[in-house]
Amino acid sequence: MTQSSGPDYSAFREFERAGYSKVAANYSGETARVTSQVNDRILDAVGAKPGTRLLDVACGPGRLSASAASRGCAVTGIDFAAPMIEIAKRTCPTGTFHVGDAESLPFEPSQFDVVVCSLGLLHFTNPERAIGEAKRVLVLRGLYAFTCWVPPARNPFMGLLFGAVQKHGTLDVPLPAGPPLFRFGEPAECERTLRECGLEVVQTTELAMNWDFESAEHVVPSVLGATARLAPLLSLQTQEQRERIEQAITEGARAYAVGGRVEIPAPMTLAVAQKP
Repeated sequence: MTQSSGPDYSAFREFERAGYSKVAANYSGETARVTSQVNDRILDAVGAKPGTRLLDVACGPGRLSASAASRGCAVTGIDFAAPMIEIAKRTCPTGTFHVGDAESLPFEPSQFDVVVCSLGLLHFTNPERAIGEAKRVLVLRGLYAFTCWVPPARNPFMGLLFGAVQKHGTLDVPLPAGPPLFRFGEPAECERTLRECGLEVVQTTELAMNWDFESAEHVVPSVLGATARLAPLLSLQTQEQRERIEQAITEGARAYAVGGRVEIPAPMTLAVAQKP
């Protein structure tokens, strides 16, 4: 397949790198803790076992890498944010980690049995190129798996956040334009893209996950401190808009109170494919 260069998202790429470098410590303690709920499901889907040579693309603070290492996998991780890699080295001390580009992997062809990319594809300027690179470094019949957020219409957590912004503020703010955030939350789009990239689709499925908080009042500060997009988005609202957005998120979160905490469903789409 010939991959087009696509739109120029270079400014978005640097925005993302700077953002996730800044929030790396909070991300590793909050977001990664929550998203780790699905790590075993991802590793089960690719048959991760002792001796599996596994590459974790967009590894972040290394929790998925550590889960793979605990199964006896030979783990390599790569991320574009250097602070994330420093945390990953501590989280998974038996792994080998690199600061690098998912769209230009610094590895030889046919080097890995499995490539995983959890919640990374939505941050890439050219997802097709990243998938092509994953295919290149896989052995024949090797497996590639990625996850992305289910779109807000079927994702209560994302629906709460983005719905509050749309109702009380605006998404039309001067931030660098990037690829569609929820493109790969749709199974049909996952399957189409994987096939166009020359991979054989094994499965697409939805993974249940809950984003949990101590209380409704903790939702906004927790999310602002651990994500790279929402804080800049809110900072560009008027003071009145921001107050209304934050109030709407807090009030909406109260509907998900469970046993003294708040648990908001935030499902992911998991896609698995094989190199023919």
